[in-house]
Amino acid sequence: MCQYQTLFYDDKVGYVIRCLHCENFQIGYGNVLINLYTADFCDFVQWIKDCHIDKYGATDPGIKSIIIPTPCEGLKLFLSQRELQELHDMLDTADSEWRSQQMLRLFTNKPV
Repeated sequence: MCQYQTLFYDDKVGYVIRCLHCENFQIGYGNVLINLYTADFCDFVQWIKDCHIDKYGATDPGIKSIIIPTPCEGLKLFLSQRELQELHDMLDTADSEWRSQQMLRLFTNKPV
């Protein structure tokens, strides 16, 4: 049975949670829900961090013009510059929280 740990939550943006038992991640953003293994989550976070928002040429940051692949076959995100920045900030915060908890676990010898 899953026991979830919240790494990020904002009712206007989305959430990132992690199961303490199976260690899978779940990302809820907009109307998309993505379940990822740990390695896929790390790769996806890095991919989003590597996306430079200024390289996308839309003049209006609200126009959806950016296609982001996901580790899930057949699923791509179609985002505006504003949404990409929002997703980036959400994942960066969740990743930092998760890594901080991993570090704390080294010192407490307790599962986090």
